[in-house]
Amino acid sequence: MAGVAALSLARGCAAAELTPPPKTDAKGWIVTVSVIGAVRPSFPGSSEMTGYPFPAVSFRRVGEAETFSTPDEGFGLDVLDMGYLKAGPVANFTFERGRQPQLFGLHTVGLTHEVGGFVEAYPIDHFRVRAEMRQGVDGHKGFVAAFYADAYETLGAFRLSVGPRLNFGDNTYANAFFSVTPFEALLNGRLTPYQATGGFTAAGGMATVRYDLNDLTSVSIYGGGQRLLGSVGSSPIPNVAGSRNQFNAGLAVSRSFIVHPEAFLPDLF
Repeated sequence: MAGVAALSLARGCAAAELTPPPKTDAKGWIVTVSVIGAVRPSFPGSSEMTGYPFPAVSFRRVGEAETFSTPDEGFGLDVLDMGYLKAGPVANFTFERGRQPQLFGLHTVGLTHEVGGFVEAYPIDHFRVRAEMRQGVDGHKGFVAAFYADAYETLGAFRLSVGPRLNFGDNTYANAFFSVTPFEALLNGRLTPYQATGGFTAAGGMATVRYDLNDLTSVSIYGGGQRLLGSVGSSPIPNVAGSRNQFNAGLAVSRSFIVHPEAFLPDLF
């Protein structure tokens, strides 16, 4: 689960609070565990899709309302929380690019762990904007940023959201996934030499539908697509060996649990 000036604190808080906490007078934390099955391109610029499962965990205090989030944002922790404005550290990852038949001769890129920060704001009711800035500490080792804008609404047990996406990557990121050296082009036989540079790398959108089975359990489906832009979009990797159009979709099942710290550390309470 990633800012603009807010209109007011009261209005922003109303926008941020989506689902009231489960009915309980207990103190503690609400821990939400999600199991997600998703499909994505086999590598950045690929026309082939691959499936993968992954878990996600979020938590909030009992009595604190759930805030809006989307499946494609990073894993963030609210350090600053003013209701209408939130900020804190964020982490994400980019899957490895292994040895693909259509990329024969090209270098591989390892799994990348990205760390950085995020800021998000709720300028009007039922609308959120978010920005994430992350640095790859391994793998592609580049700097990336993601920008989100989402309109959302709750209709009974359903929660709907939709909005645009815009991604940025620096020269190091672009070079890792979209450059082809003369030697690699010679080995591959289909791809021509190319030096990719950084900039805005993709633009598109995402939509999510969530259904709450009860106060503690929900099911979500999401899907979206982006088109590669600029220098990375002109690379022979998507244009010859893959596609500039990138799609992703997924299904998530989430379950919340109320955790009482005093049950584990009774001497402290």
